[in-house]
Amino acid sequence: MILAVDIGNTAIKLAVVDDVTVYDLIRTSPGDFLSHVENIISSYPDVQCACVCQVGKTDIKLLHALEGLLKVTYINEESKLPFNNLYQSETLGNDRKALVAGALALEKEGQDLLIIDIGTCVTYDFVDAEKNYHGGAISPGLRLRYESLHNFTAKLPLLKAERVRGFIGTSTDQSIHSGVVNGLSLEVKGMIKKYAKKYENLHVIITGGDSDLLVKQLKNRFFASPFLMLYGIHNLYKINS
Repeated sequence: MILAVDIGNTAIKLAVVDDVTVYDLIRTSPGDFLSHVENIISSYPDVQCACVCQVGKTDIKLLHALEGLLKVTYINEESKLPFNNLYQSETLGNDRKALVAGALALEKEGQDLLIIDIGTCVTYDFVDAEKNYHGGAISPGLRLRYESLHNFTAKLPLLKAERVRGFIGTSTDQSIHSGVVNGLSLEVKGMIKKYAKKYENLHVIITGGDSDLLVKQLKNRFFASPFLMLYGIHNLYKINS
């Protein structure tokens, strides 16, 4: 049992995680981070260690304070991985490492996996049945798409994502929702179709903050795993501790 710390682009998530369960998931800000950590330690005295997966920026003083409370492991470029990394860039994002590690911890052996994380960005990560990680794709998430329409035009409003019924928007707001939500849904469907055509044994896992909305929009029975990142952090901690 550890404290998993996921420092993303828009929020910090904390949870106590073991091999099978995620306990007390908390979304917090830097200002409330340490008080939440202290409350977790008080509630779960068996938690002696933390594992940090950092993508977004945070004050280094917070991490130093965390190190004063728990033994901390960081996911970084030196971390041992449960897959063979064939990615050709010098660095693979810590979040993508954790997502793949989480998928491998949950799924059965010998299966091609496509992991789709729908958050600030949408990431597609493919690992084959022999645990070779090949890479995938990165595109803007729902919030970025809405913000880009508002920020780079003179009159379009800033909207929040919502489920869309139908394709023809009969107002400006409906047209934006249709373009953004249906557009991303079609992108996800198209990517899955491309992978499934090449890999017949493909298993698709969808996760991320906007995954619930997109899974409902897709109307397909994909496996949704809201805690995939946290299970991956736990899996990487076990491998590297």
